[in-house]
Amino acid sequence: MEFAVLARGDEDRLEQLIAIYRASIARAEQKPEWMVREMLGDSSRRLLVALDDRRVIAFAICYFAPDDAFWLLEYLAVDSNIRSGGVGGRTYDAVRSLATEVAPDAPCLLEVDAPHADAPDTDDAWRRLRFYQRFGCRRVEGIKYVLPFGRPGEVPPMWLLVDGLEGQESVSAETVAAWLRGVYAGVYAQAADHPLIAAMMQPLEGKGAVRLTAL
Repeated sequence: MEFAVLARGDEDRLEQLIAIYRASIARAEQKPEWMVREMLGDSSRRLLVALDDRRVIAFAICYFAPDDAFWLLEYLAVDSNIRSGGVGGRTYDAVRSLATEVAPDAPCLLEVDAPHADAPDTDDAWRRLRFYQRFGCRRVEGIKYVLPFGRPGEVPPMWLLVDGLEGQESVSAETVAAWLRGVYAGVYAQAADHPLIAAMMQPLEGKGAVRLTAL
């Protein structure tokens, strides 16, 4: 298995990526295909693919904030025919290595489905959290993360995770607010003063520091 970052002209590999994207990402969390295609020429994005005999078997899409304040893992998915074989972990390792070249000191942000308290540990949300736990990711405590699209109840409740910032037990509330503004504006083309950002930040009002807690 080898990894490659897609560039203009990699149309065949992009089509294979989109096929996995359509099959693996929850429909409520998918962007229109034309948006995914436009990412190929977007200097703030990197589309990394895992290849097995020239066939795309997994991918990761990440967004790099222009001020290097953070990078966001937008999507990571593996071909459904080869899951549970370590490909996802190797792909995440590869995209982390890529990030150290593009934005060496920037933490990674991740949007993940929040698990239901009574869900069994075989639930998909718990399974994803255990995956990121292996890499030392931590939860931004107190944030009920909301994606800025979809009808009410269509997009599941989410957590915001951080990978990086080793040695820090917390970040300032203003840092969290800046992350949210950066994600909404840069990733979702929404206003930096979107009302959902204020709603997410409301539970943190008056707090100077926001804990980063282990999963």
